Amino acid sequence: MTFHSPNDNEATIPLPETFATIDYSVFCQTLGNKLKNTEIRTGEAVTGVTHGSAKKVITQKAEYEGEILVDCSGWRAVIANKLRSGRYFDNKKLSFGIEVETPYSGDTNTIHIYYGKGYIPDGYGWIFPTGKDRARIGVGGYKGKDLNVYMKRFLDYLGVESGASKPHGGVLPCQGLREPVVGDVFVVGDASGAVLPLTGEGIRKSLDYGEICGKAITKVLKGELKLSEGLDLYREMIMNSERFYNDLSFTQNLFTSVPDWAREKIISDIKKIGEGETNRFLNAYFNDAIRPSKLKITKVFVRGLA
Repeated sequence: MTFHSPNDNEATIPLPETFATIDYSVFCQTLGNKLKNTEIRTGEAVTGVTHGSAKKVITQKAEYEGEILVDCSGWRAVIANKLRSGRYFDNKKLSFGIEVETPYSGDTNTIHIYYGKGYIPDGYGWIFPTGKDRARIGVGGYKGKDLNVYMKRFLDYLGVESGASKPHGGVLPCQGLREPVVGDVFVVGDASGAVLPLTGEGIRKSLDYGEICGKAITKVLKGELKLSEGLDLYREMIMNSERFYNDLSFTQNLFTSVPDWAREKIISDIKKIGEGETNRFLNAYFNDAIRPSKLKITKVFVRGLA
């Protein structure tokens, strides 16, 4: 992974694992095809929800009743938000990103991250290789900027033509975990704010938390746990990562608020970090094991800018 500063200063760190870029449509279809005894319906907007003894999801076309309800409806969290009267999440804490997939002649073995107000204020740009001679190039912002303007500027800076690729993207709920249980409903994935702040990584965490949720539900359906116990178990396991999310969110807000000259200094310091220390940090990140306090994070930034 190579980090780029506004003045083309670069710092490259080796990753302890190979990375993958995902064709999201193929990914979802592949998972869907593996499901057994499952009916998938789309194109029905949810208009109401009941929970308690009669658990129902009400849509424009029908009512669906079940023993257990799970909200995995993405950042909108349609079930949880209706149960909380539209107050389940804060719209001001949403981030946004867009990207294009385009021909690419650069290194297909390296992810590139571009930090700096010259690229996009309060956010970052990226290049994610997707295979031979192609890459996804995009920009993301934490404060709702006009991303199309910065997208064009970023592509022009890279000397890349977007070609026939239409920009795609959307909302990133990466400002910390939301409550993973609302009433007696499990809330999973983007609906629960599972996207990691600072890095914007989401699919891995959604899979992790989906597996935890599935195991809790299985115990309930087998009679090994009451529903309330399954909900408590799921909530406890997810909220074990709350501090990790809070610290990443704090770092994200701090990093995006500093001036470009400070980013130059930080990226210069990244160059000095040894591979062993980098691997220890990344392994801790992959295991939600980074435990710095906000005070320590602030001291690192202040010391780095001195």
